Amino acid sequence: MGNYTVDEHYISRFIIKNFADEHGKVRVINKSKQPIEPYSSLPEKLFFSCNLYETKNNDGTYFDRNAIEKGFADFERRLSAELPQIIKCADENKKLSRHQINCLAELVSFQLVRLPFIRKLFFESNGNITDQTERTLQTNAMYRIVIDSPESAFSYLENNEFTLSEDAKNKIRETKANTTIYDFISNECNVYLIKAETDAFCIGDFPVLIGAFTNAKYVFPVSPRFAIVCALTEPDDTEQYDTIRYVKKDMVSFINQRMIEKAERFIAFCHSDETYILGEVQKALKGMG
Repeated sequence: MGNYTVDEHYISRFIIKNFADEHGKVRVINKSKQPIEPYSSLPEKLFFSCNLYETKNNDGTYFDRNAIEKGFADFERRLSAELPQIIKCADENKKLSRHQINCLAELVSFQLVRLPFIRKLFFESNGNITDQTERTLQTNAMYRIVIDSPESAFSYLENNEFTLSEDAKNKIRETKANTTIYDFISNECNVYLIKAETDAFCIGDFPVLIGAFTNAKYVFPVSPRFAIVCALTEPDDTEQYDTIRYVKKDMVSFINQRMIEKAERFIAFCHSDETYILGEVQKALKGMG
């Protein structure tokens, strides 16, 4: 038996740590519990799911266990070194390089494909398959195509005695399903950082807002003061300094309200912003009621 990672995070710990206090802890609210009572947590204890990136063979064993988790870890190490420098440059009103903008695009696309709902979406899309073993096999293959690569999915299928023709493989490769979101962001979106002039952002267990308002396709808070925006058009009511936009408290509140509404259960934030975020949570829950 090897030593395997079981609790696999769907939000990078280096992002969660940006919301931590001087003791390395973040404040958390479980919006599904009443009354609302904030508590402290270490970043590694948040936003994970058991064996999230693992796929089982038909015989119940794991296929290439932790390979995706290890690949993600390598990717995260690179982005965790890049993001602080990107924020520093933007905060000093310096123009970001194309490489830095690409890193922001990578971070958003990476976050989107690793969310737990992706596998559930594929499973539901295979509802017409009556044989549950085949349905699970097809779901796992689709999942591996998107979060890893087509070759990974082909190896998984072949390991379970399901072989695709070369023509079928080529058609799957041509879809570029594992890079679709990144390609869309890179080619169709303006990617930049926004900074809260006042107040602060929170982050929920569904951390990327999708089409929450007209000007932004994706909004991803990466610290209490900064969020990545991927926009199809230029935003209104913002002041532009190269690749950073400063947003006023109404927009910060709007983003927080949508983040809290979209969260399944958990919202994390910095301890120093607790009073403000509590008020945001109460407003959001009242609106949802």
